[in-house]
Amino acid sequence: MSVDPEWLRQVIESDEYGLLSLPVKAAPVTSQDRLVASFQEICSFIETHGRSPEANSANVAEYQLHARLHAIINDPEQRAALAAYDTYGVLVEPEPPASIDEIFASDTLGVLEEAAAVEIFTLKNVPAERTSPEEVAERQPCPDFEKFEPLFKQCHAELREGSRTMIEFRNESQISAESFYVVRGVLAYVAEIGEETKVRGRRVARLRCIFENGTESNLLLQSLARSLYDDGRRVTEPNHVTLERMGLQAETPMGTVYVLRSLSKDPQVQAIPHLHKIGSTKGTTSSRIANAKRSTTYLNAPVRAVAEFQMPLAIARRIESTLHRFFAAGLIDVTYEHKGDVVKTAKEWFSVPLGAIEEAIDLIEANTIASYEYDRATESIRLHATRSAS
Repeated sequence: MSVDPEWLRQVIESDEYGLLSLPVKAAPVTSQDRLVASFQEICSFIETHGRSPEANSANVAEYQLHARLHAIINDPEQRAALAAYDTYGVLVEPEPPASIDEIFASDTLGVLEEAAAVEIFTLKNVPAERTSPEEVAERQPCPDFEKFEPLFKQCHAELREGSRTMIEFRNESQISAESFYVVRGVLAYVAEIGEETKVRGRRVARLRCIFENGTESNLLLQSLARSLYDDGRRVTEPNHVTLERMGLQAETPMGTVYVLRSLSKDPQVQAIPHLHKIGSTKGTTSSRIANAKRSTTYLNAPVRAVAEFQMPLAIARRIESTLHRFFAAGLIDVTYEHKGDVVKTAKEWFSVPLGAIEEAIDLIEANTIASYEYDRATESIRLHATRSAS
């Protein structure tokens, strides 16, 4: 069936409301468009404030713009693509660092936060000469396990009643004789530490390590430390032993100072560098944070304990207060959205590296913290200005 051309012309001409006109499709948004739009947000900030955005942890939006600008400047392709839009001349190719120290000093985004714990100069996939230990440790049946079995049963009982706890293993100095550890889910007891030597500042010694399954091993101290770093925990000594060492009564209530790291997926929270909560509890940290998702205290998100320090409750509260005062420069008011509402009530959160918090704990234990202060600009602890001047 053919259509009369004259009739068709009349229909088109009488289309007063343009019903027969096909809509013009908008051009698809390209990656270049998105890049330009994101850079124009930076330019708007510069126009408003008269400066480039800085790594201001107290202002999440500014910190995000700073991170974005930093990424663009360090990407030659993005710099070239945005050259025509760089009205403020901020896209200058960065000068190469003059030294390794300068690389670390310029790491404002915390990319190298864990560099101290990583061997960044170790060659990989390159065969290296290895010196094998004189004796390779293998587990074998423990001939006198009946002597150790009651110790394991007592340790389990003390863990259940809460007089012992399992905490994060931090370094090899925490390995001592007559102490318990959890290695890949198995309780282990260091019965003896052989003759110790120092090699490049590291402890070298053979251990007699008894496992709760009735086996034992004479592994190297460094081997046990590696296993604990990878998948292990340290078991604290019983509370009454700690109290006796401190000259306190056995009935003294115990507490824990903890450091938490937020696992929030909120971009506003994730943009805050070194975000940690410092607090204390008279119970266990795990029970305290069990309902973190339902509490504004924990940003309505899961948290992870990255450090725990057990001590008498009264002392724990004083140390918590001391840490809050010491890191006051890093205290922030965390703002985030929860179910459509803006929340600003979260307290005791600090933008402070974990290493600095652990260093402060050591200074408290040494009773020397009054001589030091926290420098927020360098995110490090330094000798107090008044003390260094004198």
